[in-house]
Amino acid sequence: MGKAVILIVDDEQEILNMLSRFLKRRGHKVFTAGNITEGKDQMRTANPDFLFLDVNLPDGNGLQAVPEFIQLNPQMNVILMSAFSDSGMQVLAKKKGAKAFLSKPFSLEAINQLIE
Repeated sequence: MGKAVILIVDDEQEILNMLSRFLKRRGHKVFTAGNITEGKDQMRTANPDFLFLDVNLPDGNGLQAVPEFIQLNPQMNVILMSAFSDSGMQVLAKKKGAKAFLSKPFSLEAINQLIE
């Protein structure tokens, strides 16, 4: 795909740092946010190609927020992430418009494959 604009919304600072460094090293432009509210604010600036969105966030449920994010940028690819996932959550994520679901911990190679 070339270089993408990516927004990562996660309240775990280690995940934000790891993903951000990995993606920037590959030449992508990366924005980060620690909760849904910050993520929506960043959407206006970033206009991302990809949104990596955690499910359990301090100000709400990322899964429930997927339609709101898609409304802000319908062309964006949403990838949900969670340490607590099951097949039902993955099916619901797809129904809400997510393109993929990553169970934590995930490999950086899995991230690369989703973006390529």
